[in-house]
Amino acid sequence: MIHPKARPLLSKLSLPSPIKKYFSAEEWNIDLSNNTNPYMGWYAEYPDIMQKDLKEIYLNTIASLNFSFTDKPLTLTHDNVLFTVGSMEGLDLLLRAFSEPNQDVICIATPTFPAYEHWALIHNLRVETVPLLGENLNLLPQEDILSINPKIVFLCDPNNPTGTKCKAESIKNLCDTFDGLVVVDEAYIEFSDQPSSLSYLSKYDNLIILRTLSKAWGMAGLRCGVILASKQIIHTLRYIQLPFGFSTPAQERVKERLLYPEETFATWEKITKNRTFLMQELSNLKSVRKVFQSSTNFLMVVLENFHETLYRVKQHHIHVLDCSASVPNSIRVSLGTEEQNQKFLTALC
Repeated sequence: MIHPKARPLLSKLSLPSPIKKYFSAEEWNIDLSNNTNPYMGWYAEYPDIMQKDLKEIYLNTIASLNFSFTDKPLTLTHDNVLFTVGSMEGLDLLLRAFSEPNQDVICIATPTFPAYEHWALIHNLRVETVPLLGENLNLLPQEDILSINPKIVFLCDPNNPTGTKCKAESIKNLCDTFDGLVVVDEAYIEFSDQPSSLSYLSKYDNLIILRTLSKAWGMAGLRCGVILASKQIIHTLRYIQLPFGFSTPAQERVKERLLYPEETFATWEKITKNRTFLMQELSNLKSVRKVFQSSTNFLMVVLENFHETLYRVKQHHIHVLDCSASVPNSIRVSLGTEEQNQKFLTALC
């Protein structure tokens, strides 16, 4: 059944035929329906469009990671998961499914990831922004959001570019009081020691969580994002998702990484250790005015003598992101290797 908040247009659509076959429980040993080359092996076949086993592997892996973040174990199933071609496709799907062009309003808490506004404008949606509050820009202006009454609210948590994280209770309170959809982008949650919003999915039908395997999982080249939401939302999104975007080689590599994650977990520990070290060292530099408390694999740094300091960094052939348009005199620097981090410190001295 299509979600009641979806665009009316979707009621005129049908699911792509491979999904219809799946749901009608057809079984076959020989598939002569897809007009593919029968002599060219495994990759000549179309990718698995449902990925049920892979979704269950993913849920089992993240459940073990987030157990300490929740009051009770996760109760999600493969019906709560949709793999996407990176999180960008996830954003696009949500806007196409639930927002009526030239009519609906999208709300964004800023400063934040610019892609939310980018895709909303492409879909001819009105974008309203509300400023994050507090010294570390990690407090939600809930009353301002409610006064706008948008169709969808986009929250990046932990936030990009600040690296800070909202209290989980504030997202819970927003889901309690807001009638629209709350989309929480958790692209960097694996680097945080604070709670994920995953535990709220079973309680709030209006909560949608975006994740990616590009950042912490180190698979940006495979283009794999994840939407976690109610079964009805996931089912609705399938009506408009391009089929077969998640390729067979990509599915194989993702499965391998999820089944044998120990090496990946070790890198997370190394990155968070490097984050603590770099934050401490930066805080002691005269060229640095402020370092935001980070729950990610990057730091937002406010510089003294911004242009002069940024010039010195470039002279050392180091590229960082200029965030001064969002937060005056600020840059965003990713956590690199110990050697790369030390070179960055040297450039600031």
